[in-house]
Amino acid sequence: MKFYYKARNPSGRLVTGKVEAENRNKAVALLRERRFFVVELKESSSGGTTSFDLNKYFQQKVTTRELAVMCRQLATMVQAGVPILQSLNILSQQCDNKTLKEALQKVTGLLEGGKSLTEALKTYPKIFPQIFISMVEAGEVGGALDQVLERLAVNFEKEHDLKEKVKSAMTYPAVVVVIAVLAVVTLMVLVVPTFVNMLQDMNAPIPLTTQLIILISSFFKYYWYVCLLIVAGVIVGYKQAVKTEQGKKIKDNLVLKLPIFGPMLKKIIISRFCRSLSTLLKSGVPVLQSLDVVKNIAGNYAVIKSIEEAEKSIIEGQSISLPLQKSGVFPPMVTRMISIGEETGSIDALLEKIADFYEREVENIVARLSSMLEPVLIVGMGGVVGFIILSIMMPMFSVINNVK
Repeated sequence: MKFYYKARNPSGRLVTGKVEAENRNKAVALLRERRFFVVELKESSSGGTTSFDLNKYFQQKVTTRELAVMCRQLATMVQAGVPILQSLNILSQQCDNKTLKEALQKVTGLLEGGKSLTEALKTYPKIFPQIFISMVEAGEVGGALDQVLERLAVNFEKEHDLKEKVKSAMTYPAVVVVIAVLAVVTLMVLVVPTFVNMLQDMNAPIPLTTQLIILISSFFKYYWYVCLLIVAGVIVGYKQAVKTEQGKKIKDNLVLKLPIFGPMLKKIIISRFCRSLSTLLKSGVPVLQSLDVVKNIAGNYAVIKSIEEAEKSIIEGQSISLPLQKSGVFPPMVTRMISIGEETGSIDALLEKIADFYEREVENIVARLSSMLEPVLIVGMGGVVGFIILSIMMPMFSVINNVK
């Protein structure tokens, strides 16, 4: 069998090449004899040339649910005394997600090359999130990898469940909006022009509302590409704007101030912050490192800035709760409970209770929002369609009345 490798030579330079061996382990052994430190090793395709791999360009996303399952299975095997290398091999063989499967295989190769699990995981930051890497590092140092993996599994499961509840609640409104847009476009492009021809043949007087509908219909029919360009321009412009620090700051502040959705998003952020920080602290990750990890997964400019202030406060020997309170993002109940946790030495337990509370709050908001949006969207869609039809029918009614 032929294997393609990337390795570091004795001088530290990265080299690539091919090696022939009976299996993967023997290939690693041969490279070690050459005093190479293996970085990547993969079996070559038949014919000696690498094939074009679409997965390289369109990688399958690794979900929080898949990470949760992986952590749970890995924790079970480690608790049963299965060596970590063998555990990862088993996981890679039974993994359905191609991206995660390849990553686990490469991590296994790095472990065989002499790297620690943490060092191997750091090679794939897009697949394994920072919270995962930091907690695994703490687990390796503290000799409690199985417990850390259990906590990670719970953390990812909670995050997945919350996302799914929000998604399921938003699916129906999204479908209704799409149907409404398609119905309006169909009316404007196909139905309205037919009625316009009829009105012109009847020499009917056209009211202002009907003129507006005809104008919009003509624009959709003859300048539809302009609509597409406008939509594409708005999307591209928005994406470019939020890449800048000022644009992200404005967007994140506006999102938190949205009616209904703003408070819900704030509760989701607080829940994620408290759950992640609690999990990290319970696993023995230092406070500053924990805050740095949580800051990277916060996803909101205002929250990130408040966490940075908390880091400065800790460095100066002060509390976490005060800068969080000053930020205005975290409610008094949250900052007060964090303050009590700091005083009593039970901050991880209190953070978990806060996370549980806000997850229940989000669930209640989602349930109310779903039941409230359904009738509002149906009435709104009916109103728009009714307005279009009425605007077209009014001139015809006027002609019929004049004939009588």
